[in-house]
Amino acid sequence: MNDQTDEPYQHYIGGEWTDGESTETFDSENPATGETLGTFQRGTEADIDTALAEADEAYEEWRELSHIDRAEYLWDIYHELRERTEELAEVVTKECGKEISEGRADVIEAYHMVEWAAGDARHPKGDVIPSEIPAKDAYMRRKPRGVVGCITPWNFPVAIPFWHMAVALVEGNTVVWKPAEQTPWCGQIIAEMFEDAGIPDGVFNMVQGFGDAGASIVEDERVDTVLFTGSAEVGHEVAEKVAQQPGKLAACEMGGKNNVVITEEADLDIAVHSALMTSFKTTGQRCVSSERIVVHEDVYDEFKDRYVELAKNVSVGDPLDEDTFMGPLIEAGHKEKVTKYAELAKKEGVN
Repeated sequence: MNDQTDEPYQHYIGGEWTDGESTETFDSENPATGETLGTFQRGTEADIDTALAEADEAYEEWRELSHIDRAEYLWDIYHELRERTEELAEVVTKECGKEISEGRADVIEAYHMVEWAAGDARHPKGDVIPSEIPAKDAYMRRKPRGVVGCITPWNFPVAIPFWHMAVALVEGNTVVWKPAEQTPWCGQIIAEMFEDAGIPDGVFNMVQGFGDAGASIVEDERVDTVLFTGSAEVGHEVAEKVAQQPGKLAACEMGGKNNVVITEEADLDIAVHSALMTSFKTTGQRCVSSERIVVHEDVYDEFKDRYVELAKNVSVGDPLDEDTFMGPLIEAGHKEKVTKYAELAKKEGVN
């Protein structure tokens, strides 16, 4: 993706770049600097409808290809991800604010996922089991579901989309994807990679937008499976809506409230380091970040002193600087939320 042009970046639907049905746009901003990184078309229910129609039409032909033939498109993307790792790492860091080594790890995890999914295409799965009827066997084999709707978060804007989409595509499904509204630049680049790979029209579709676009994916009867990663609140809404549609499936990976438990026998070198990492990496904005540390009374004082000393020296700054340990929170609203919970914890007597 080149620097911002005069025109907003578009959706990718049916193998074409399109403005969609709305003239409304939104900006991607660098949370560390406030710089506008790009302007993007905001998708609507009508745009999701068009994308789903394209995915539905492309499905029958796509599913007829072999696993190996489908995987060939993913191998092209794998190589592009590897070749552009440093470039994409910088984009991830600029757009979601996590420090550069984490931005790099995000891209590496993405191409590892694509490599695994494409490689797995040469290992077809199935089972043959004895039947209760003599001289007969029963067999099971995997079949594609159909159209898969993917809704992904901003904190792993390259890795998680490929968790969702790589396997779905290799297994013969078509995809309609809505990236997080905080990281549309990453979404744009990924869509360009699918275009570069020459994936057949309609097999992969990307619509930028907000929660209303995601809700349209979840509610549409043409979507056979919903893959969602995000907040627990929205994930429960997704699961509830999907449960009301017989035959539709959902897989929801949601945020959690996590404890680190330090026992009296713990190796405190490892315990302090691990607790610090899970507290502050990605600025505490991972689904596995710790919100509470529970420490056995026998080691409490030593652990606390060592942990606090290290925490005081955490380097907060420009996430593009290799020496920075922690970058900014994703947006001002999230900062207010974190501050509110920190104040509440103090009032409730947290140590």
